[in-house]
Amino acid sequence: MKIISILNIKGGVAKTVSTVNVAAELGKQGYKVLIIDLDPQSNATKYLGSYYPNSLGSYNLLKGEDVGVTITKYDNVWLIPANINLIASESEILADTKKARETRLKKWLDKSPEQFDYVLIDCPPSLGMISINALAASDHVLVPLKIDKFSLDGFEYLIGSVNSVKEEFNEKLNLLGVFITMDRATKINREIKEELRGELGDLIFKQTIRENVDVIKSTFEVTPVIYFNSKANASKDYKALVEELKCRLI
Repeated sequence: MKIISILNIKGGVAKTVSTVNVAAELGKQGYKVLIIDLDPQSNATKYLGSYYPNSLGSYNLLKGEDVGVTITKYDNVWLIPANINLIASESEILADTKKARETRLKKWLDKSPEQFDYVLIDCPPSLGMISINALAASDHVLVPLKIDKFSLDGFEYLIGSVNSVKEEFNEKLNLLGVFITMDRATKINREIKEELRGELGDLIFKQTIRENVDVIKSTFEVTPVIYFNSKANASKDYKALVEELKCRLI
């Protein structure tokens, strides 16, 4: 079982869209995949058409309660949903001194009777206690990055936090890489990509995800883009990204 946190402390980088479509593509290929939605915005849950305000999910899991996984209508994809209650988790975890704060998700995964080939964790755009739980439970971290003037803002802080969690709670944690989202065929994009490759080297995935209106349409249809339009540029890109991801995990 490969456990991957998909994390960036900046919002608007296609983190959730990427989590869901990578999971959907892996599921299409026959792998058994679990998405854990740890973002209080619950967008992964909504994107999969599984949002219910009172359903048991990641909020309950972080409280130490027994939570089952939810089957989605997409091949081989299961979900632990999020809902509005997750907003309270950060403060509740910090206030609860009776149980370990940082390893609640790890303990749940360790004792879960379900076995998956991949567990993808959609993290909130922050490095609070919820994200630390995700990192403490993960084998790998995958970072989506949108190209703009502030692309690397906060990146060093993110890497420092990953290393801190590795030292304190999870020695097996590994930065798997960074992939570029909402890519455009412009001169400035090409220049910034070259700069990023110069700074990050092999951490940068070769495959990027092109900006594509079908992604936006797919969110309104609450359907992963690889199901919504398998011929869309973004669908082709996510399929290629999954192949590169699998090569890095060998």
